[in-house]
Amino acid sequence: MKPFSKLPAMTVGAVQQAQEDMALIARGEEIDLPWRRLRVLIDHGLVEITTPVIMGGPLAGSRTSIAWTSEGTNFMGQEAILGKRATA
Repeated sequence: MKPFSKLPAMTVGAVQQAQEDMALIARGEEIDLPWRRLRVLIDHGLVEITTPVIMGGPLAGSRTSIAWTSEGTNFMGQEAILGKRATA
């Protein structure tokens, strides 16, 4: 069996869609994000799924969270804005 090779570069359209999807995640609006598009972000190392996340208030309980990775932060051009906080 051949080991996984590096993913091909995203097309211009795929980059634009990924940026829009990353913005949805940043705003906390990823609930309607289709799995096939979320999978592209995960495969390219731009986001990660973290579980469980304990929440309080009216949303009390354990939830799954989707968060940008450091690669995702770089992809969105936020590294320069966030500075050291992005690597902490």
